[in-house]
Amino acid sequence: MRQAVIVSYARTGLAKAGRGGFNNTSNMTMLGHAIQHAVQRSGADPAEIEDVIAGCVA
Repeated sequence: MRQAVIVSYARTGLAKAGRGGFNNTSNMTMLGHAIQHAVQRSGADPAEIEDVIAGCVA
């Protein structure tokens, strides 16, 4: 059986919907930055990452 391992996590900043500091930034752009920085911090080889789980809590 394969083992599941959480290597790193990240979150994005918060702002008021529709008028905050991230008003013109897409969700995918913010997710991309979060993933990129989580991978860098973890020191994991990106080629070894099989799954990424992302969620949104409003």
